[in-house]
Amino acid sequence: MTNIVILVIGALLSVTIFYMVRKDKMHGPFATWWLMVALATIILAAFPQWVDVVASQIGIVYPPTLILVLAVSLILIKMLTMDMALTRKERKIRRLTQRMAIIENKLDQVIQKNN
Repeated sequence: MTNIVILVIGALLSVTIFYMVRKDKMHGPFATWWLMVALATIILAAFPQWVDVVASQIGIVYPPTLILVLAVSLILIKMLTMDMALTRKERKIRRLTQRMAIIENKLDQVIQKNN
């Protein structure tokens, strides 16, 4: 029963992401990330024994620990990529602000020259 609920959650997440992309409320890279999360949820719900197999292969005694470790790792990776994107955007905004100030200064000089 739990697997069916998780499977439904993954399917609903996928449908929601596709809807948001279609309505232009989410862009490609973000949608790709969330679709991967939804797909992983669906796969783990459909094949829960995979967690046990992978956990035993890498030496984890309690298989649910593997899911938690992977989830925390993915959250950290997502946070890192978000910080990198934010840094790029802040740098671009700073450069655009500087360019705008230069243009405004030149415009003021032209106006003063014509007066």
